[in-house]
Formats: sequence, C-alpha cells, structure tokens
Amino acid sequence: MISSVEKYLDTLLSFVPRNKGNRLSGDYISLVHVPAHGAERVYSLTFDDPESLFTVASYKTTLWETAQGGSSAQSRPELDALQTTVPSDHPVFGFLDVRTLEACENASDGSPEGMDYYLMLWQKDGRASVVECYEPYSRESQSWLTVIGGLQALSSQFEYATLES
Repeated sequence: MISSVEKYLDTLLSFVPRNKGNRLSGDYISLVHVPAHGAERVYSLTFDDPESLFTVASYKTTLWETAQGGSSAQSRPELDALQTTVPSDHPVFGFLDVRTLEACENASDGSPEGMDYYLMLWQKDGRASVVECYEPYSRESQSWLTVIGGLQALSSQFEYATLES
C-alpha cells in the first residue's frame, strides 16, 4: 500500500521531465512550489534547441489533503495545466544558467507549517542537483529569486497569451 507521503511526492514529481526508461532526460529545471497557504504549483522547463518545452501544473486544492483523502486509486487531483514551447533565444534563458542554478543552496531550516517551500530538481550542461528552500524571499537569496522569478515570468507571459486566444 502506498503511504500518503509517497502518493504526495509521486504526484508532485510527475511533472519532472523523464524519458521512457523513467530516468531523468536531458537538461531541465523543475521547480515545485508548496505555498504556506493554498495549492501547489510545479514549473518544468526543458532546454532544447530550437524550442524548449515549458509546463506549469497549478493544482486546484492542496495535494496533501487529496493524498490523505482516501485510498481510492481513482481520486486524481484537479489541476490547470499549461504546456507550450518557448524559443531557445527567449531572454529568460540568460538568467537560468548553471552558475545561477548552482548558487541555489539548501535552506531547509524552516518549518512545514506556515512557510513557503520550494524544491528544485535540475540538470544542465553535465551538472545536476536537488535543492530545497523555505522562504527564499525573506532570505534574500538572489539565485533562488532569479530562478523563481524567471519561471514565474514565463508562466505569466504564456498564461496571459493563452487567455487572449
């Protein structure tokens, strides 16, 4: 039987790019945002030429409540999903370089209660890492703020374009 924690993590990580062998694919960033209040959001960006794939999954209700809500394999969390291609010369790629990604340090000295939490998995140019951070805004971590801001800017740009269509 799958525990609530395993169910929760499996759902959140389902948007991390993978190939058919369930191994991590080429270069990518996946950023999981677990807000202090409200539902989770997962940003994933693959680095491909000439276009990269960008995915945003915004859950309608908190996944933790859904994961604990019963043993039914049929219960799937509701979400809004955006998936689009981004030209590889988009300005955001200038900010999402290996130096910035490596500068995102673990800051796990937070509490699961009442704090924004970010988990980032990335692989780029032969380097990779998994890091987490509670409350990056109050820490004034420039690298975390750059990554979060870049992915949020892409999200808002393409969500707005989708609404206009």
